[in-house]
Amino acid sequence: MKPEQIQSQLTRVISDAIGGLRDPRVPMIVTVERVTVTADYSLARVYVSAMTGDMEDLLDALSGARGYLQRQVADHVKLRRTPVLEFHDASDRPPL
Repeated sequence: MKPEQIQSQLTRVISDAIGGLRDPRVPMIVTVERVTVTADYSLARVYVSAMTGDMEDLLDALSGARGYLQRQVADHVKLRRTPVLEFHDASDRPPL
């Protein structure tokens, strides 16, 4: 698959999985702005934003739920290896 297809699938799966988290630090509405993957698909950088809440707490919560989110990716996106997820504030980097 092409990197754009992988990034699109990762965005969809991670958005759905974040919506199912029950952590009080995760606001009701979290937007996955974009996902970028490395050339070998070993690392996926996930850029998120939220209307409310503390972004640092949100990033901590998502990092804590990384195992669950990676399992969701492994179950729904067919890749040889599941990429390691890295979470970033979407405002840290201009859109591509």
